Amino acid sequence: MGLLRTLVDPENMLATANKTEKTEFLSFFYKHCMHVLSAPLLANTTEDKPSKDDFQTSQLLALILELLTFCVEHHTYHIKNYIINKDILRRVLVLTASRHAFLALCALRFMRKIIGLKDEFYNRYIMRNFLFEPVVKAFLNNGSRYNLMNSAIIEMFEYVRVEDMKSLTTHVVENYWKALEDIDYVQTFKGLKLRYEQQRERQDNPKLDSMRSILRNHRYRRDARTLEDEEEMWFNTDEDDLEEGEAVVPPSDKMKSEEDLMDPISKFMERRKLKDSEEKEVLAKSNLTGRQSPSFKLSFSSAPKPSLTSPSSASHLPGSPGSLSIGARTSPPTTAVTTKGGLVGLVDYPDDDEEDEEDMENQEETLPLSKKAKLGS
Repeated sequence: MGLLRTLVDPENMLATANKTEKTEFLSFFYKHCMHVLSAPLLANTTEDKPSKDDFQTSQLLALILELLTFCVEHHTYHIKNYIINKDILRRVLVLTASRHAFLALCALRFMRKIIGLKDEFYNRYIMRNFLFEPVVKAFLNNGSRYNLMNSAIIEMFEYVRVEDMKSLTTHVVENYWKALEDIDYVQTFKGLKLRYEQQRERQDNPKLDSMRSILRNHRYRRDARTLEDEEEMWFNTDEDDLEEGEAVVPPSDKMKSEEDLMDPISKFMERRKLKDSEEKEVLAKSNLTGRQSPSFKLSFSSAPKPSLTSPSSASHLPGSPGSLSIGARTSPPTTAVTTKGGLVGLVDYPDDDEEDEEDMENQEETLPLSKKAKLGS
């Protein structure tokens, strides 16, 4: 079988033969050799189950099926005509009733390879001859056993559902739904029924389906543009706003109701953006505990100005002990700041030469004449 597979492999023919020679070689093989290769298969599948089911015969048929599966994958025109004209697939599916599991799996693999080509000629051939019937029978005979047979059959129907093969979906639901509707440990068959109902709805209301498609595409494009604008606004936000407690949270909550219309990449970006906004908001709140809040109240607790005529004001006059000279700079006043959190701090105001000079002039005007004379001296 390995030598035959090497001979009929088109990749091995390209190096030594052109396209015409390759076609002639394959035509010769399917005309004079293929019937010899498939003779044991055709002889053993004349009834609903294999005529001979011993291990040696099953091993030979498994090798033949492996080579036929290879031909289905690499030969298009020749093998298609041979399978349809000789009704090969129906004969192969008889082997699903074999007591040897490896032979039944080879038959399922052969059919799965044909369905995987998504060729309508093959699909019409399958529907015309009701070739899903032996597969459904094998699935029901397998019962509730969880084995390779069970998994291979479910995977075949799942492929039909996922790839939305409309013709095969309609054929399976209309002919085998009653036998499969009680299978609820997987959602494959219910999903096929849902696909079938959606197809019928689109066929009954083609205008409604077209309008839904237009609205879905329009909404998706609008949501994509909105998402891009929000991302741009988010990344352009000044960090100072976040430090002052004005955390900008992107308005992504309104997108949740339409999340099903977004592709997985947009969903990931949406969740990532929400996570980043939450982290920045937490960081902004933590920074506010160590600095002033933008909304705080001021409470000035400075003592009232002493009167210049009172005895206690002598220590504040120029020339008195502990006083400063006129030309010396006085330290700027401090103000107690009380924030909302109850923190008290001192805020230093910047010095201003002009304000100091005006204060000194006002102070000199209020002094008695005797004090002014002393200052002049």
